[in-house]
Parts: sequence; structure tokens; C-alpha cells
Amino acid sequence: MPLGIQQNNSFVHTTLDIWNDKVFYQEREFPAGHFAVSILNISDDELRELIQSGGAPTFLLPVVVQGSEQEAAQVFPLLRERIMYLAELIWRYPPFCYNDHGQELAQINFLFDESALPKIRVPHSEFQQEFLMFCAAITRIPVAILHFVTAGKFFELDYLRRLKKRNETFFAIAAHDCFNSEQFWKEMQELQSWDMEQFSVHPELTSSYVFARSPKDEKEMVFVNRVSFLRLVDFYTYDLMNGLHHGHAPSQCRGCGKYFLTTNGHMPKYCDGIAPQDSRMTCRQYGAMMRQKEQNKQHPIYRLFSTRTNTIRKHHQRGKISDELRREALYVAECYRDKALMDNDYAANGYEQDMEQEHVYAEARKRLK
Repeated sequence: MPLGIQQNNSFVHTTLDIWNDKVFYQEREFPAGHFAVSILNISDDELRELIQSGGAPTFLLPVVVQGSEQEAAQVFPLLRERIMYLAELIWRYPPFCYNDHGQELAQINFLFDESALPKIRVPHSEFQQEFLMFCAAITRIPVAILHFVTAGKFFELDYLRRLKKRNETFFAIAAHDCFNSEQFWKEMQELQSWDMEQFSVHPELTSSYVFARSPKDEKEMVFVNRVSFLRLVDFYTYDLMNGLHHGHAPSQCRGCGKYFLTTNGHMPKYCDGIAPQDSRMTCRQYGAMMRQKEQNKQHPIYRLFSTRTNTIRKHHQRGKISDELRREALYVAECYRDKALMDNDYAANGYEQDMEQEHVYAEARKRLK
């Protein structure tokens, strides 16, 4: 069978298939660490909405289970509405965006059907236990995301970003130092609902082996470690640690501010996403261009070129030269610059004289005749 099949992932539990430096979720392949990094990109506003939506059903649930029949009947439709709204929000984020939404919707319709209310109110019944387990699981998801995102961003900013090398050894030292620091745990314990879905560097999980076709050769079979989690925060933490083990780690792009996964030893500053400053470029391309511009500013050839062209533009703005002369003068200056970059002798002995203001204007006027 292919990797990631028959995992039955839901709001209640998550399962990953682990093979080498890859993870498989719902028959999709990802690099180890993908989910831990992806969830860091949830915005503060989205996280606030998620937390509020997760808390809303908890006030209605006791009424449905323990209130009077009349109160329960009145509140039950509202509880279903809040649960559906929460589910719609959760489906936006990994790993739930990859789940079978039709299957999860069918479960909500089954548990929250009008005919289900009498069964929900039977104490300790099997149906009540299933209902309560589902409600507890889905309402804890926002808190789990909050706790992990806070931990992940602290780790990236205060530890990973300072590393001189990005490999398993340096990642292990950074993780050890971060997750044993008083400042880290102080910030974590100040979070909302810290007693629920607490972040831990020792995720709780169950592990077994399944057999699957090799991703490299379908004719071969491989052993695959199948790992299951009841707590979402453990799922993210395990993916983070597994990624670090294979040399994968989160990094925040200096261009767009999004988090991305690094899978080699390079010291990254920019991601390959679209640059917000220029949609024609990736953040990496835009960053390289800006770095080159900054270097160019310090180069004597570019420095003189910048001074001269700025003066030409100012003269045009003040009406001292025509638009035609401005265009030709800029072209002449560009030609001298390019010649100086290609010819070291000219750069040393003729460039500065040719770039004198009156000489540039004189050559431009000749071109206009």
C-alpha cells in the first residue's frame, strides 16, 4: 500500500507515517518539519478568532448535557452552529486542510442531528462519550495551536536565528538550551489555558510499523513508522523535532515575514515565495537585488554615476534642462558607467573626467543634433 493511506485523521486524532526525512499525511508527501513550520504562519488576528471560536462552545456544552430538557433543546442548535463555525476555521490550517472534510462533516451531522439529543443526555452512554470526546477534541485545537506557535516563534527568534551553522548538532544544542531556559517556560506559562494542551518537548504518542511500497521504487517494500497522537500540540512538536533531527528547521523570511522550512545547511534570509514589494520576483530574488544595490552604492563607479544622474534629474525638475536633454544625458552617463565597469584602465584614467557635468551635457547635445 502507498504511504499515508488509511490513517483516518480527524479532529480527534492525527497520524503521520515517517520514512527517512519525509512524512506522509493523507497520502501526501512532505519534508519532515513541514507542519510545524506551516502553522507558524497563522496571523495574530486569525489566531485570536480561532481562540474565541474555540471557547464559545464550551459555555453551551454543559447546558446540553446537564441542563433541563427545555434548555438543552434551545441551546443544542446553537452549539451545532458554533461547532460548525469552528470546524470551518480549523479546516484552513495544516494538517486539517488536508483532511477528508466530507467525512468530518458527516460526523458532525451524525453527532449533532436533532434525534441525537436524547442519546447525548443519557449519562455515561456510549453515544454521550463519543459526543463529549469530539467536542473536547475540537475545542482544544485552537489552544494547542496557540501554545505551539508561541513556542515555535520563541525558538526561531531567540535561538535558531543566532546559529552559526544549521545542522543536527547545532539544532540539538539550540533546542536543549531553549527548552531548558527559564525565560521560555515563564512565557509559556503565562499563556491562556496553560493547563490544557501544554507544550512539552516529550510528545505523547503511540508508534507502530506498517508496510508500504517504497517511494523510490514501487516494486520494493519498506518498513514505515506510523505515529499517532491524541493531542495536537504533540503532533506539531514531534514534527518539529523530527525535522531538526534531519537538519530541517523553521526560518522567518526577512522579506515577507513568513516562516519557511530550510532543508540544508545554508544560512537563509529569504524564502521562495512572491515578494510583497514586487510581485514579479521571489523574496530571494528581491533580497539579492537589494543587496546588490546596497553593494553598488559603495562602489566608486556607481557612486559617481549616482551623484551625476541625481544632479541631472534635479536640473530637469527645476527646468534648467529639457526632457529630451535629460533622457540623452542619462543615457550618456549609463554608457560611461558600463564602459568603466568593463575597462579598468578607463575606470582609473578617463571615467571621472568624462562624467563631469558639463561634459555629459555636451555629449548629450551632440547626440540630439
